[in-house]
Amino acid sequence: MHRDRIVGVLTTILGAAVAYMTSQLAGTNMPGDPGPKVFPYICAGILLVCGLISACGLMGGNGSADLTPVAQAAPAAKANAFNPWMNKSLPNTRTLSAEGMAMVQAMGADRQSIEDEAAYRPHWREEIYPVFFGNKTAPHEIIVLLDFASPDSARVWQAVRDASAKLSPADAKIAVFAKNSENYGTDLMGMGIWISYERKGQAMDYMSHALSEWNRIKAAQKKQGRSVPFTNEYDATVKPSDLPIHYAYMGKLRPAVPSSQELDVARYCYNAGNVNMYQAVQISRYYGVKRIPAVIADGKVLASPSASDIVSALR
Repeated sequence: MHRDRIVGVLTTILGAAVAYMTSQLAGTNMPGDPGPKVFPYICAGILLVCGLISACGLMGGNGSADLTPVAQAAPAAKANAFNPWMNKSLPNTRTLSAEGMAMVQAMGADRQSIEDEAAYRPHWREEIYPVFFGNKTAPHEIIVLLDFASPDSARVWQAVRDASAKLSPADAKIAVFAKNSENYGTDLMGMGIWISYERKGQAMDYMSHALSEWNRIKAAQKKQGRSVPFTNEYDATVKPSDLPIHYAYMGKLRPAVPSSQELDVARYCYNAGNVNMYQAVQISRYYGVKRIPAVIADGKVLASPSASDIVSALR
């Protein structure tokens, strides 16, 4: 996804550079001689066309209707459809028209899939399907879609936590995703992913803390007469001396994150959170989710559930 978009932009720039340098070449006065500019111009044209198709197609821009992602509902949506430990191929809502698919195949490529695009990352399965509770292959599934910037997310999460107390880890799992309207939520989701496999059994407590802290800091800032979007971690503080939410929590983990590793973990959190957010969009489209936060229990969308609603939906 992101890598191919960058390649497309760079290819376009290279094509433009070749065309410009070719224009500086001297022509020829010999009759019938095409001169030294013909083949470089052909190469420049190929680079420009391929680069623009790749960049514009992957961006979903208006320049190519054939490559625009199409959101599709799934009337037969079922549990575990997005579980990479139970499926080799996952749903993909970024569809191409027949003409767009033919163009992509003519270039020697194929339709994008998260399995292919993220597979270079060592923990890509945890990032596209982070299980905070239960066995990864448990038959029943609770998907939680959160937006840290929505105050309702903390309430919905608490309902999920209360439901988890009534569930067996062998029978049901909880997978968490975040589609955030304020950027710092992406880092916080990434931290939850890292904890889910590096500090097993601590991700549920972390998520409760992160959501609570987000709302507490928002309220404290409002009392100070300021209210800013949490674009980065330093927006999400009350005092300049405060540590950002996920940095502060690194010391609460057991074992704590060594200070020498904190920056590396923070960098990972940002990247992992972005991978997860892409999949949150896919899941929202697939199940027809209209509003976040939401819970999807065995394929059934629950907009504002109680703990009992969640447990009942698994029966």
